[in-house]
Amino acid sequence: MWHGYLQELPSHHNSTFLNVIALDKLLTTRVPSVLTSREEIRVRVTDVKSDGSDTILCETSEALQRALASDDEGSRIISIHSSDSITPLKISPRLLAYLLQRYHVHPSFLQVLLSFGSNVNVSEAGSNNLYVGGDEKNSYITYQINYVEEKQHRKNLAWSWRHTGVYHHHFRAQGGKAFDLFILLHPNDASVLERRIHNELQIARSMLAGLSGNSGHNTYMSTALHSLALSSFPGNWRWYLRDLGRQFEKHNDLALTAVPEEATPLESYDMVSSLRDLNDSVLRAQVCCRGNLELVEKLKAATASGTLTTAGGALKQIVMEYEAMGTELHGYLASCDELIPRIRNAIDLAGYTLSLHNQLDTAKIDRELRDLIGHLEMLQRDSVDDSAAVKIITFVSAVYLPGSFIVSLYGMNFFVFDTDARQIVIAHDFWIFIATWLPLTLATGLIYVLIVWFDAWWKRKPFRLFQRPVRATRVETDLGPQIITKG
Repeated sequence: MWHGYLQELPSHHNSTFLNVIALDKLLTTRVPSVLTSREEIRVRVTDVKSDGSDTILCETSEALQRALASDDEGSRIISIHSSDSITPLKISPRLLAYLLQRYHVHPSFLQVLLSFGSNVNVSEAGSNNLYVGGDEKNSYITYQINYVEEKQHRKNLAWSWRHTGVYHHHFRAQGGKAFDLFILLHPNDASVLERRIHNELQIARSMLAGLSGNSGHNTYMSTALHSLALSSFPGNWRWYLRDLGRQFEKHNDLALTAVPEEATPLESYDMVSSLRDLNDSVLRAQVCCRGNLELVEKLKAATASGTLTTAGGALKQIVMEYEAMGTELHGYLASCDELIPRIRNAIDLAGYTLSLHNQLDTAKIDRELRDLIGHLEMLQRDSVDDSAAVKIITFVSAVYLPGSFIVSLYGMNFFVFDTDARQIVIAHDFWIFIATWLPLTLATGLIYVLIVWFDAWWKRKPFRLFQRPVRATRVETDLGPQIITKG
């Protein structure tokens, strides 16, 4: 498909600067992704001649081929449209290959073409892919303009990133005749540049009605179209930066009045996230404005050198307009330089607020943890006291239990109540109770000691029958067990 175009390139352009192998790979792998894969064509062909201008909207391949097959005279503007900035251009690869071969389009135009089919890439926002070159008979200018457009939606005012591509080939033939070819890549069907071009053609028809030949039209269009392209979009930066400044003031007021004790982490994070996104938007605008400024300076130099126009009377005025446009872009860059540090200060302030809030939350959690540890310490002390009381009761019960058992065994025969003397009389065989109770009590205590010893041995713990519980200090409770090594 691209073989014919590549084969003819060395005969029309400097072959030492043409990497045909790289171009072949570029056309085969990358260019088709920015073109429609369906037979969906929307190309407008406008021919500007000495007697006026004719416009044909081509929506079929046959119509486009018929329009391109006509004689090259005066100026021809080929406008290729896209539905929006992120959709492919409405021209098939086959028709684009025919167009490139038909007019021997300079390969630098391919770099502009590859910018379409996706949104304005942040890493390429400052690149305008400008190329200015040629020889005695031909001059080539190609570039793209990155900008923003204002879109009114139902709820809020949104901004869309756009790019417009321009290709201009000026051919000076013998006899004073000249032919200018323009290929314009528009981001949507309702392009501002497209509308302005047709309005300018209406004005040019009356302005150049008294001129003879087509040199006046060619000179006027070769200059006017670049002026139209550059002046259609830079004014949007003012309102875009104003909108960003309004958003910054709102976030900055919130950051300055935020109370760390009352602000939630989610609110602080959302503020930091919004400010960082705002900072990225300003940086992107700054890079695009710098690229537009470079483009204006290069085109001003090309105009002053006569590459774009030969109209000496209007040359000074056009250069002055370029200088005014450059001053305007310098102002937008200064606004970005002023806004970026303020946004970063607000980001730092919001970050400090979030950090302070986290510290306050950590301190609050630490206090609650200390209170909880204190309650656990008191509960542990109460549990130790209760355990000691239970042990005492158990030991006393162990002392009295054998006696109770002996009493129940022998009954109350060891004690007799003398009714005459009105007193309890101990029986002579009371020693039998003592001789039975005391060994049984000692045996019970020995069994308890053996059980405790066996439990310690089974659990491999040191055997301590009586040990006073050690109260844990607050520092030991907070730090927990630690291993101290020498060295």
